[in-house]
Amino acid sequence: MRLKPQSVRRTPASIQSGLNFGKASKLSRQIRSLIAPINPSNTNSHSTNVFTGALNKYINWQAKQDSPSPALQKELPFITGFQFNGQSNLTSINAIRVSVNATRSESTEFRLAPFVPSEALHASLYTDHIVFKIILIAVNFTDLTTEKTGMTEIKIPYGTEIFQPPVISLSATEISGKLTMMIMAVQYMLNQKKGIKILNDLKKLPCGIVWAGWL
Repeated sequence: MRLKPQSVRRTPASIQSGLNFGKASKLSRQIRSLIAPINPSNTNSHSTNVFTGALNKYINWQAKQDSPSPALQKELPFITGFQFNGQSNLTSINAIRVSVNATRSESTEFRLAPFVPSEALHASLYTDHIVFKIILIAVNFTDLTTEKTGMTEIKIPYGTEIFQPPVISLSATEISGKLTMMIMAVQYMLNQKKGIKILNDLKKLPCGIVWAGWL
């Protein structure tokens, strides 16, 4: 103990690492607050810590990139595919594949491919329909703010007919220069004697980031 220095000299790298973690913590709180209405693990402290860690890793990774501009980056490491509910993996549902394209009218379209619900979704017995709850978020890394740019709910009849999800469109000005995240939660609605009720089982309530990128 006598040999222990009274203070530890911090290097520029350690200082920057601490600053990055502070940014990740602030953004993590804001994002989790925005998606709380659809996040089944919103009060889970472990999920909170894991998400903050994922953001911190991304911020550190981004700082090491050669290009100063993050434009046109897609499939971002540590963020794309993140699961807020660790008990249910959204990426295991083959129907959830998102494509993003800019249009001539200066808007950005988010599309899901057509699918057959009875084949693509992991429905339980007595399922009446499935609900995709979607929130789009824009993250500004300059002033460390986030905003909800869109929210929608897609009701999918559970059957053998091909389902064509609607197109989700955002104005390009809303997301220009910001990291865009598309968070989705899947809810299975059961037809029971007392009416239609949600399947309240965390193992059947996936919620995650299905798309993230700079546009």
